[in-house]
Amino acid sequence: MLIDDDFDDQEMFGHALKHLDVSVDYVTANDGEHAIEKLKADPKLNPYFIFVDVDTPKMKGVECVVEIKKISRVKNVPVYLYSTYADPKILKAGRENGAVDIVVKAHNMKELEQTLAKILKQ
Repeated sequence: MLIDDDFDDQEMFGHALKHLDVSVDYVTANDGEHAIEKLKADPKLNPYFIFVDVDTPKMKGVECVVEIKKISRVKNVPVYLYSTYADPKILKAGRENGAVDIVVKAHNMKELEQTLAKILKQ
């Protein structure tokens, strides 16, 4: 699951997953509120990983992590903050609230595929 208001980032992420040839359903949400609504409304939605853009409208990334961790069905799903840069303050706040790490948005498809491949192997 990717929570990101940038449709180009959503598209690139989806293409990277396809190129990795992994059998996962790719789900997106445009912001944190939309993601929480989706997770609460669909009990069959059980992501293996959740990537949360740090700066989305309506609900910021760390706040979204907090809300995700309140949903018992997905509270143990690894959540990664997703940002254009690794801000140490945001990373610290994210980890304190249950995020695994911060993933810096890739500059190209190959870089994104390599990053996702490492995470998916876990």
